[in-house]
Amino acid sequence: MGNYSIVIQDSKLLDSLKGKKSTLIVGCANVSTAYEKNLPVFKVEVEEKTGNRTMTPYAIRSEAERLKRLLEANKIKAEIVVNGEWCGVWTEDKELSRLMGLPPDFKDRSIDSVLVLTCVEGVKGVNRRIRDDVKVVPGMLTVGGHQSVLAFDEKNEFVLLDRDKSTFIKDNKKS
Repeated sequence: MGNYSIVIQDSKLLDSLKGKKSTLIVGCANVSTAYEKNLPVFKVEVEEKTGNRTMTPYAIRSEAERLKRLLEANKIKAEIVVNGEWCGVWTEDKELSRLMGLPPDFKDRSIDSVLVLTCVEGVKGVNRRIRDDVKVVPGMLTVGGHQSVLAFDEKNEFVLLDRDKSTFIKDNKKS
């Protein structure tokens, strides 16, 4: 079962980032965001030359783009990195991380804060990848769990959440 996390209110996020100038928005809570915002989970893209298909997180990227616009409207420069799970395996070996497809290390980034769109375990993973002088702001609240079932919309090239077959448990209530 996955963690079911929801985005914290915009006003609370802005309060947490008060005085910050440059924020990196990172995230992996794609299924929870797809459920909450009624968005596709992934966009399937086809490489023109090879015909190979790849999937990019759609829901969490859409939410990160919305938050980027919010931050920039409040004079906070923002960048986005949406990647795999932030809570999983960790190594300080950059080459091993790259080979394993792990999220990058951000210790060399010129930022003063990170807005983390993950469950609580993901926040811990981001903390490992950030300098001590960078403020890490959890952007989501874990409210339960989910067992998700995905379906492919071949016509539109999206992977969707099958809401009839998926189970989301929030505050001990099924949704």
